[in-house]
Amino acid sequence: MKVFLAEYGLLAMFVAALTGSAVMPVPSEVVMPFGGFLVSLGYFSLPTLVLVSTLGNLIGSLVAYYVGTKMAWIYRIHFLREHLEITQKFFDHHGLKAVLFGQMMPAVRMFISLPAGFARVPRGKFMLFTVIGALVWNSSLAYLGYFLGENWELVHQYGRYLSVLVVLLLPVAYLCYRKFLEAVDKL
Repeated sequence: MKVFLAEYGLLAMFVAALTGSAVMPVPSEVVMPFGGFLVSLGYFSLPTLVLVSTLGNLIGSLVAYYVGTKMAWIYRIHFLREHLEITQKFFDHHGLKAVLFGQMMPAVRMFISLPAGFARVPRGKFMLFTVIGALVWNSSLAYLGYFLGENWELVHQYGRYLSVLVVLLLPVAYLCYRKFLEAVDKL
């Protein structure tokens, strides 16, 4: 994968971000730090990398969201109905928070758009919160890769610790999220 990313640069980063957000197993926690490393070598700029990958995340997430909106037929499968009702209630209550924080969590970010579509989270808000979450995630990982240079693989190697740090910082992020929502409501 590294050869593909280095050879095709921003196009490869876009495709990796798109497929990783469209329920395909492309780990952004490996791709983005490598992209940051490529930035440190002068292949492209950090803002361009973050914007291109965030656009890829948005488009991939919209594909998964759209598929989720077409999944009502699953309701007819009896043994799944209870799980789907729980999912619906969860997204009714926490939908936008789930989208925002889901975009910043390994593995979760790959799947969060399907249930968001199924639960009919408003598309405009879904897009906004997807972009914000993806910007934070992509910027963080790309900057780490840039900062670590040739040691960019340390991000993946110590990723589980990074995930724990993210979970520990969630209360702070939640407070910022509440302030953001208050500002959005005033618009």
